[in-house]
Parts: sequence; C-alpha cells; structure tokens
Amino acid sequence: MADSDHRSGYELSAPFYDFFDRKQNIEFFLRHALVACRVLDVGAGTGRIAIPLARQGVTVQCVEPSPGMRRVFRRKLGEEPELRERIRLTAGTARTFRCGRSFPACIMSGTFDHFLDHEERGASLRNIARHLDVGGVLVFDVFLGLMESSPLKPAGEAIVEGRRVRRLVGGRLLPGRQKETHLVFEVYEGDRLVDRVEEISLVGLVDRQEVHTVLSGTGFEVLAEWSAYDRTPYRGGDPLLILEVVRRAGG
Repeated sequence: MADSDHRSGYELSAPFYDFFDRKQNIEFFLRHALVACRVLDVGAGTGRIAIPLARQGVTVQCVEPSPGMRRVFRRKLGEEPELRERIRLTAGTARTFRCGRSFPACIMSGTFDHFLDHEERGASLRNIARHLDVGGVLVFDVFLGLMESSPLKPAGEAIVEGRRVRRLVGGRLLPGRQKETHLVFEVYEGDRLVDRVEEISLVGLVDRQEVHTVLSGTGFEVLAEWSAYDRTPYRGGDPLLILEVVRRAGG
C-alpha cells in the first residue's frame, strides 16, 4: 500500500479507532515483548499496543502506513513524553519499510488481513524476515472468518470527547478473494447527528493452508497456533488464527 492509500480505511476514522478496537490482546503481545525487550511493531496504528509495551520498558520500532493513524499516535506520545526514548514511529508499509537494523521479535495485530494477495503477503513477510534476527520470532493474528457479504449494520457505540459515536460496519465480497469493508461513524450531540464519517477499506481473504504456505516460502517455521489471545489451541474452523513463527537460518 502506498503511504496515502485509501485502502487503509483509517484516514478519517483514525480518531475513533481506539474507542472501537477492543481486542483483549495487549497482555498477549506483552508476554512476547518482555522476553525480547526490543520489538518491531508492523502496522502499529495509533500505538494501542506499542504504548503499553513501552510503559513496561520495551523498546518498540513502529511502522505505520496511515498518516491519520500516525497523527493520533504522535498526539498520544505527546501526552507521555517519557516514552519517546523507547518508541520510534516511522511511515511505511510492511513490504517497503526499512529500519537498517534487525530485531529479536516482531508483532502484527490486524495487519496481515490487509495484505491483499499471495504476492503482497510474500513480499511483506520477506521484508519482515530481513528485519528479524535469525531465530527471531514473529507473532501475528489473521481473521479467517470474513467470507460473506453483509449489509451495513450497527457495530457498537462509544463516547468520544463528550459526543456519542455510533459505528456501522458492512462488507462486500469482491473478485480475487478480497473484501471491501464499509465503515461509518455517526457523531451525535444529544439526539442530533452532527457529523458522519464514511470510509472503505480492502482486506484479503485467506485460509490457514495459504498462510502456512506463504510462511514456509518466506523462511518462517510455525511454532504455535492459537484461536484466542488466552492461548486456546487452534482448531480447524475457528475464525481467528494467531501464530508464533520463527525465522529460520538461511530464510
């Protein structure tokens, strides 16, 4: 994805992101980060995970393609300036970023889904592998249960700066095993609608075997698979796949 690519789907909705992304996965990624002490966070978004890691003493190199998400991230860092020495935030996509160093671990949350096809997955994983030490660990999640079109429907509410924000989500399957996700945020003062933010993003549809194939082809070996952030073992048919993989020597 280009740095300003509309497919990221977060340019206008970035200010609402933290209020609706409620995945209980910070402790999960923290467990890996504390072992490594220094991690790469690809698709870091607003710093929802990176900032809590830095609070625990982890040094985090963050990569994020969306200017809107980076603006929110930097605003949050401005409120905790003591974390700046442990967080570095740079622009870039998974397939194009360059850090000039390698890391003992990399994390990705909600990022793999935005790799739209086998070529993009392979290029992204090869670039990540170049930024991992031999024996370095990559931990990431991927949603496998996105195979249906769905109409726009309510998907939660939150209070943002004193205003009620209502989220609606829909989706449409596209050719080439992709899905168009439709996001709408309606902002209310009392019962009066005062703003409406609407964005479209694309995700790639993939199954577990395809994930394993591209990992093997890019120099990774699977160590563990879970279906939830509490480390419940993965079973066929579970919609969420979480993987811990290691960069092989010569990979």
